[in-house]
Amino acid sequence: HWKGRGYKIEGFAWWQGDKDRYNEAHAVQYEKNLVRLIKTLRQEFKAPKAKFVVATLGQTAKDTEPGNEKLILNAQLAVDGSTGKYPEHTGNVSTVYTHPLSQGGASNSHYNGNAQTYMDVGIAMGEAMVELLNNNIKK
Repeated sequence: HWKGRGYKIEGFAWWQGDKDRYNEAHAVQYEKNLVRLIKTLRQEFKAPKAKFVVATLGQTAKDTEPGNEKLILNAQLAVDGSTGKYPEHTGNVSTVYTHPLSQGGASNSHYNGNAQTYMDVGIAMGEAMVELLNNNIKK
């Protein structure tokens, strides 16, 4: 659709996981599916070097008790290129830990419609994307 229009995809932003937290089978597979999603989007859009920023669910803290939400949080954190778990993500995938940015509520209630939460998460994701793009330029 975009071919010949002068557009080039430089990156993707992903803030999702709410529905997966209600199903243990989905939560268990979340990391594997997220890795596959990153690879698939890059292939589908013919953007193999596109950066990818993931945002965690804001209601989930790192010290959350074991369960589906913790599985999803750990999966989202694991794909960050700085962890070394996925060498192909080094320098091109970043995860934004959004719990400190959440002003209350949860993803299933859309953070109680709190615009500040959305603004703060959006800014943090944008800053993470700019950092990935700038790091690529410096090399």
